[in-house]
Amino acid sequence: MRTFITCTAISIAVAMGASGAVKAHEAVEQAREEARVDAMQATTTAFIATLNDAQRDLVIAAIDDVGTRTNWSNLPVGVAPRSGIAVEEMNSGQRIAFHAMLAAAFSSQGYLTTTTIMSNEDVLHELSASIIATMSEDDPLRAQREAFIANYDAEKFYVVVFGDPQGSDWGWTVTGHHYAVNFTVSSGRIVFTPLFLGANPQVVPEGRFAGFRLLQHEADRAMALIASLDAAQLERAVIADAVDGQVFAGPGRQDRIAAPLGIPASDLGPLQHYLLEALVNEFLDHASDEASARQRLAIDEDGVESLHFAWWGPTGEPTGRYMFRIQGPSILIDYVRESSGDDAFNHVHSIVRDPSNDYGADWLAIHYDESHGE
Repeated sequence: MRTFITCTAISIAVAMGASGAVKAHEAVEQAREEARVDAMQATTTAFIATLNDAQRDLVIAAIDDVGTRTNWSNLPVGVAPRSGIAVEEMNSGQRIAFHAMLAAAFSSQGYLTTTTIMSNEDVLHELSASIIATMSEDDPLRAQREAFIANYDAEKFYVVVFGDPQGSDWGWTVTGHHYAVNFTVSSGRIVFTPLFLGANPQVVPEGRFAGFRLLQHEADRAMALIASLDAAQLERAVIADAVDGQVFAGPGRQDRIAAPLGIPASDLGPLQHYLLEALVNEFLDHASDEASARQRLAIDEDGVESLHFAWWGPTGEPTGRYMFRIQGPSILIDYVRESSGDDAFNHVHSIVRDPSNDYGADWLAIHYDESHGE
């Protein structure tokens, strides 16, 4: 059975010999995760301490409050109102504490992706404003665009803390346009799913940030994998020539996660297996080293051969309309290119789920039913 072997595990095994390596490695991993949980606990507690009573009433919810925990979306907040308080309601001290909480839970990659997605809302606002400026005053669509543009704002991201960070079971959610993360801590273990990351524009087309791009390496790695497949493998991997928009496992779509589709990892060659692993890691590495290591462990325990890779749409158009999925018992990753409203697909959505433990549901023994729609 193939596994995602870490460099740390290899180095310990070489230095200590196989007999002592496993226990030593497990002890190191446990100590690292405990330290990460301590940092998350400290920064979340510090953030809560900055809030006034009214803000605290909005931010704090019970860990078993299913309705609030699943009240996240990728849609603009004007379309899908969120729970909690927004960044725009925070003073400078609260924002500093909020970002410390984010940084403690994410890797440097994940924190940078998070803040770039947030700031990209201001880019979208500027691009939308430039379109509005070209429209005539009597254009009926102008008023609609002017009303909707307020949704595109780097400060319209909301936070809720679930449970008591000083306790055993707790977590937090941050969500806004094109973004949602759900961290859960249970008995010293960390899970970071569901994690939704998106961007419009995916590549900034003009202005001072022209050329900036989000979630590009995820797409590049997927393109490398699909390009490596031979004709027989492609026949198994490609589900349809066009994207089915109902397949994407977004908010409210837990019940649409069916049996795995596409080509199983067991039918991939060594290089292709490496490319699949690199693609999975590109998504997992948004979380902290400790949280991503725990997710890899779950994948390893399932057996990497249980992973499947599926594709919808053209396979040779990096900026075209396509979607891919990686699925196993403990992981589901979707990535899709959407219309950007300019006859192009410069707009992406991605999601990482753990079908066996989203929201830490398995650890908490709580059923989180996402009954709302996307």
